[in-house]
Amino acid sequence: MDTVAGVYFPRGGMHALPRAMADAAAAAGAEFHYGRPVTRLERTGERVTAVVTEERRIACDAVVLTPDLPVTYRLLGRTPRRPARLGHAPSAVVLHAGCDRTWPELAHHTLSFGRAWRRTFRELTRTGELMSDPSLLITRPTATDPALAPPGRHLHYVLAPCPNTDIGPGAADWPGLAPRYRDSLLRELDRRGLTGIASAIEEECLVTPADWTGQGHAAGTPFSVAHTFAQTGPFRPRNLVRGTANAVLAGCGTTPGVGVPPVLLSGKLAAARITGGPRPRPRPRAASARTDGRLEQGVRP
Repeated sequence: MDTVAGVYFPRGGMHALPRAMADAAAAAGAEFHYGRPVTRLERTGERVTAVVTEERRIACDAVVLTPDLPVTYRLLGRTPRRPARLGHAPSAVVLHAGCDRTWPELAHHTLSFGRAWRRTFRELTRTGELMSDPSLLITRPTATDPALAPPGRHLHYVLAPCPNTDIGPGAADWPGLAPRYRDSLLRELDRRGLTGIASAIEEECLVTPADWTGQGHAAGTPFSVAHTFAQTGPFRPRNLVRGTANAVLAGCGTTPGVGVPPVLLSGKLAAARITGGPRPRPRPRAASARTDGRLEQGVRP
């Protein structure tokens, strides 16, 4: 769908989207507590009665949980039983680079494919090796919104899929591995036509599976549970947890899945679980009836 219909990009960068949502929520009366990790949930029977941080206790009538699934289940004290262990998606190394130049062949999004397609997928999902012939996503947001960088400067980020920490290098391996892998990616991009990219970088930030692990993502991947057949659609972890009456899940680990639109839908589903949601309007259905010898059209709900 992205390839055929394109995508939307918010002015001010992707972070403008959650900022706008937070502003709308605050205007409606929501109160935000940033940088306050939740240490536990208080329960009475099947109901969560309070969210507890290091600084305060917040009583609640209902709670929506958006961390990755292992964190959520630990807080709830409940882990749903499944016939097979959940498998996680591959992870990604992301290089954010502020450069003093760009390359005219780069669009807002550019896919640079390697040739060893089958081997690459096997490395990412089976053998746990870094891609030997990488396929990369190169994004240049300043192509759409030049105000994201100072005049004459350009933003690029390079996303390189990599194995998650369950099958590939562990979180403890990445601090030593990251600089070498970063250099190898830049050499590959230089070879593919982005000449001089390494010397063009003035500011950078490299994100690896170790960073995703530090943020609480299971298996060191920001993409949560893999979209395999047994973990997709009705087989994906539910947004309700058995044994808990007033807690609902949202985020990429639950239904409907990974990506900005599905995650936003998960929030809409969570809200409907709590509020009951709008009642669906009955769909009219034509029916025939004879009254006083005339054929009248009625509507049945």
